[in-house]
Amino acid sequence: MNPRIEITVTPEGETSVETKGFAGPSCKAASKPYEDALGAKSAERLTPEYRMTEQVGEPERLRT
Repeated sequence: MNPRIEITVTPEGETSVETKGFAGPSCKAASKPYEDALGAKSAERLTPEYRMTEQVGEPERLRT
């Protein structure tokens, strides 16, 4: 899945910013400019993906 940021605006004017396809805290850095532009944050909910670490390169294989 390609990383993306979804911004929702309800008819009442409430907004939400949701990241998808990010692993680890990189989602916060990606969504920060949008959150700053939308104003004060009333709540934050971290997804399981936030607690994941980004995988860099291929995992090492155990030698037997």
